[in-house]
Amino acid sequence: MPYADTDFFIAISNSNDRLNNWAINALEKYKGAIYTSILTLVELALVSVRKGIPVEGMIASVLSIAELRGASKQNALAAAHLIDHEGVGVFDAFHASLCEGEIISSDHIYEKLGVKRVGSGYL
Repeated sequence: MPYADTDFFIAISNSNDRLNNWAINALEKYKGAIYTSILTLVELALVSVRKGIPVEGMIASVLSIAELRGASKQNALAAAHLIDHEGVGVFDAFHASLCEGEIISSDHIYEKLGVKRVGSGYL
């Protein structure tokens, strides 16, 4: 089962990309047997934000092609929602979606998201 990284998903989504045919061939060959990680989703979210592409749709598309390992689909989609609808930065959104409700951080954004900041008594 091959791992797919960022350039595969970018190439698949852009018919003008020089790697588009390669990516489509790889998708056809390995369809149903591709996996990826949260790191790829973070990188794709950064690219999407930079290009003004909705993150939720991009992540949903990736998850329809590849199995996500190391995090749940719910985590990934929750982060995408925070980015698209709450204006949260990419890294903070993924941290918030993965922290299970508690985080050690100096960043006050988490409180606004309903995440408990622990160990913050010194701030």
